[in-house]
Amino acid sequence: MKLYKLLLFIFCFFIAQNTHAAERLSSKDYQKLIDLGFNKLDAYADDYSNTEAYWYTLEEHLDLKPKFLALLTQPMKVDGKEQVNRHVYNSKHHFFASRKEKCEKDGSKISSFLKKCKVLKMPVIDDTLISVENFAKMTLDHCNETKVKNLKTKDGKELKITDTKNCNIKFINFKKYEFAKVLKEVGSSSDKEKKKEKSKKNSLDHFKKQCEDLGFTPKTEKFGECVLKLAEINSNS
Repeated sequence: MKLYKLLLFIFCFFIAQNTHAAERLSSKDYQKLIDLGFNKLDAYADDYSNTEAYWYTLEEHLDLKPKFLALLTQPMKVDGKEQVNRHVYNSKHHFFASRKEKCEKDGSKISSFLKKCKVLKMPVIDDTLISVENFAKMTLDHCNETKVKNLKTKDGKELKITDTKNCNIKFINFKKYEFAKVLKEVGSSSDKEKKKEKSKKNSLDHFKKQCEDLGFTPKTEKFGECVLKLAEINSNS
């Protein structure tokens, strides 16, 4: 009986693992992502002074079988022309890594430390524990906070990027993700609560003033009863 339970557990474990793996993005999702507007070629925002940008193909993103792939939009000027740029973010990439971690050097590890950093490429991480909310926040933080410097195309043409505006998430995988709208709603709720608290405080101050005018001494039992009575009358009116 114990052996049977063990075999059943192993079977269920592998089923669960395969199911989880099947949910990850892969090359089979390429055309669907293209149809949604995901870039075929893209580089992360970074300071590329004295280095080159690594331009990722969408196929390379999918080869990593990431948990999440996001498409962000950002208004900016490229070579003086206003346009809305699209950025692809991969949950398997550590885009907040240090420059040293991103630096890809040619040759063996023994001699690589003697060479200058040639290409900046994102280190690959385990994204198993990353939630969609955390991923959304990280991508927006990186996209909004990172200023692009000295970016060149894959062909070596320099791109002058200016007047960058805030980024917005258009898709995460195949679903629209209105993160900005969620934040706005949360902010609105917070503002309402603050106004409610302020109104409540102002009302209590008003009741205290009335009780003082009536001759009650502040911080006494009778004064407290007076304030509570006025508050009760006000709530019933």
